[in-house]
Amino acid sequence: MQIRAYLYLMAAAILVPVILFAGFALRLIEGAETDLERARVVRAADRVALLVDAELAATRSALRVLAASPSLARGDLDAFYEEAKAATGSPDAWGVLLDENGRMLFNTLAPSGAALPQEALPPFLSSVLAAQRPFVTELIPGYVSGRMMTAVGMPVSAGGRRYVLGVAYGAEHFRRLLAEAGTRPDWQLDILDRAGKLVASNLGSAELVGQEAPAALAAAATRSREGMLGLALRNGGEGTVAFSRLPDSGWLVAVGAPAASLIAPPGGARRAAALALVAALLGAAAVSASFGRGHARAIRSALEAASSLGRGELPPQRRSRIVEIDRLLAALRQAGSELRRTQATRDSAGSERQSQLEHAQLARQRAEEENRAKDQFLAMLGHELRNPLAPIGTAAQLLKMPDLDSHRARYAADVIGRQVEHMNRLLSDMLDVSRVTRGLVTLNLEDVDLRNIVERAVEQTRPLMEERQHRLELRLPSQAVMVRGDQTRLTQVVANLLTNSAKYTPPHGAIQLSLGSAGNEATLSVADDGEGITPDLLPRVFDLFSQGERKADRAQGGLGLGLALVRSLVQLHGGEVDASSPGSGGGSIFTVHLPLKHELAALAAPAPNPRRGRDSVRDPARNSAPPALPAALRVMLVDDNIDAAVSLSLLLEAAGDHLVSTYYDAASALEWAAFERPDVFILDIGLPDMNGYELARRLRAMPEFADTLLIALTGYGQLADKVRAREAGFDLHIAKPAEPEEILAALATVKVAGETERVE
Repeated sequence: MQIRAYLYLMAAAILVPVILFAGFALRLIEGAETDLERARVVRAADRVALLVDAELAATRSALRVLAASPSLARGDLDAFYEEAKAATGSPDAWGVLLDENGRMLFNTLAPSGAALPQEALPPFLSSVLAAQRPFVTELIPGYVSGRMMTAVGMPVSAGGRRYVLGVAYGAEHFRRLLAEAGTRPDWQLDILDRAGKLVASNLGSAELVGQEAPAALAAAATRSREGMLGLALRNGGEGTVAFSRLPDSGWLVAVGAPAASLIAPPGGARRAAALALVAALLGAAAVSASFGRGHARAIRSALEAASSLGRGELPPQRRSRIVEIDRLLAALRQAGSELRRTQATRDSAGSERQSQLEHAQLARQRAEEENRAKDQFLAMLGHELRNPLAPIGTAAQLLKMPDLDSHRARYAADVIGRQVEHMNRLLSDMLDVSRVTRGLVTLNLEDVDLRNIVERAVEQTRPLMEERQHRLELRLPSQAVMVRGDQTRLTQVVANLLTNSAKYTPPHGAIQLSLGSAGNEATLSVADDGEGITPDLLPRVFDLFSQGERKADRAQGGLGLGLALVRSLVQLHGGEVDASSPGSGGGSIFTVHLPLKHELAALAAPAPNPRRGRDSVRDPARNSAPPALPAALRVMLVDDNIDAAVSLSLLLEAAGDHLVSTYYDAASALEWAAFERPDVFILDIGLPDMNGYELARRLRAMPEFADTLLIALTGYGQLADKVRAREAGFDLHIAKPAEPEEILAALATVKVAGETERVE
């Protein structure tokens, strides 16, 4: 296929969508013109409604003027008759005066003083008296006029008497009003009363007055004050009817236009657009032919140049009107220089390979760092799981004791419940992080006030705040701060930030939560005067498993998931979170930014690991039969985990008849050690005020405890931890959760009052 054919096909491929789009645009123009005609019907209905409403308003005004007549006030009904007749002054509008009992005093259709028919209570009288304001009736029979009419009545008090003054209208009155509306002569204009009966129409005979409105129109008017629907017109043809209900009288104005009048006539914008399209197509075809010939000549020149280069000849210098062909000709002339550039490309490839090697090395370093973070996480995970397992195991063993009293049994059950709940929270945090990082979290978005989110989060973290005796200051605006988000997940974000500040702030610290908004953004910040964040940790503080320096007292605890979860959840809400800190000891500030809506502590950890590790500096017999009951010992137990400490003390008292004193911090243990002179110390390593290693050193420094058995009972079970325990002076290292038999076996090796040496 020649290039010229390709160009023609290209032009056709471009023009066919243009033609289709142009046809679609013409259809849109036709639809827009039809919509414009329908809009004219709606405007006509509104205009007629305004005319009728203005006529009724003028009648009410005239009644108010007549009600103030001195003739009526002094009871001169003849004079008042003349005034009323002059005020109405139309054969299709007449005045009526009735007393409060419904007796007709005069009707301007009849001479003054003429006998008038006294029928039953006029239909509109009760409505006027009940409303005590001007009232427009439905279509009612006129006893004097002998034809159907409507009336505007108003209660009047004059000269100490009460009357009902009204103006009645015949159908011709409103028929003339409709003739003045200025609509097309073939349009049907109807006025209907509240009951849906025809009051007047510009088309049809007078016998149509009182006829019921079409059911479809009545139903549509019931649902909406105004609207439009398709309906058969009175002349039998289909049409479109626009209706509007008057607010004061409740009457309905309907304007119907025949379907033929709504179809946009041919010509106009559509004809001009079609002609312009045809002209554009012809012009495009001519331009395509001209460009095709030029492209064919240029490509022939390129083929000749390539042939010359193949024969070893330098192609002649030629130019065409096509930039690309000119570049091809120039490229053929520079083929020799391109060969030299090939060597430069090889050199560049060598540099690129070196760069790739460097990138690979950096990637390997990042992978090693991630492996180290994983190892640290697994170590901390083992520690966090062992801590709750220790009191659970001890309490379970306590429950197996024969003759266990109900108080101890209830306490053991409470211990198990609390620790299981703690492990469940750990597992929940891990599952949350896993689901968020894999994109499996679905937000339940709704309009929420961040002030309510703050209240919920504060309530959740209150126990931790009170435990650490922090002072929490809330700075909340008086106005609602509305965002679009998941209430539960946003509460989790704020609670995690508060929990993080509470854990990394020493007791009696100050924490401030501020909430505000500026522009299109809501800002929530949590500031504390705690340990702060070191510069090397600050860039990765929101990464998974990132934590500050791990201390032996592990007062902070946790797995390094909370802030990572905060960042992921905030990003899911279209926001950002950042952290700032002047450094270690300078406190920290975490700020959450969320888009405003316009218009409109516990830690958590994974499931328990069935593998448990224990080791000791010395290796007592672990798998031997339970030892014989030793002599009663004085045991000092120091552990900041109250459940673990109390449950173990109850077990030692029940199983070995030992005398156990329990302390939850190192300072109290040091203060009472010399007084109590225990035979055995069981020490936890992670104490809040002083770690267990330092406590062991200070006890060994006291002469009376130089040979006393010191047992390290801790969740830190790695080889380095055992070495540190030996160096600090511990005799035994038992990893949590420890079997009660193992602790009782260690106590069985102790002989009271220095009977033997300590076991080495």
